[in-house]
Amino acid sequence: MVPALQTVLFGHHDSRFQRTLGVLFATGLLISTFVAYALGFFEVTGGVLVLPGDATIVGLVAAIGIGSRRGGLAFAWLALFAAYVGFRADWAFLGLSSHSLAGKLAFLFDPVGLAVFAVATVSIGTVGFSLGYFGQWALS
Repeated sequence: MVPALQTVLFGHHDSRFQRTLGVLFATGLLISTFVAYALGFFEVTGGVLVLPGDATIVGLVAAIGIGSRRGGLAFAWLALFAAYVGFRADWAFLGLSSHSLAGKLAFLFDPVGLAVFAVATVSIGTVGFSLGYFGQWALS
């Protein structure tokens, strides 16, 4: 991989610790988004639901923060996608009470829903990362 591309995707520090920290941060974001929806701190206001607003804002703020710290675009995408999966897990396990566990897991890992979140993750995550990256660059 071209070194400049690798730096943008994975950050300046090519250490195992940095990558592990990014994965742990995304896992924490997934769990905290799930808990926030489960406890009612975040809520879906109704209508046709394509992207959950609260999860999008949380992921966008995380992507901006990762970009400002030069953490790597891949980690910004991972953080935003984790926020979406946290929302989807709440919907699957707490919102579909009449379904079996297999039905809930099928909903959670539905390829169409995950593809919608993936496309949104790449576009919104890239914008957030760019805002943080260039905003930090402009300040320094």
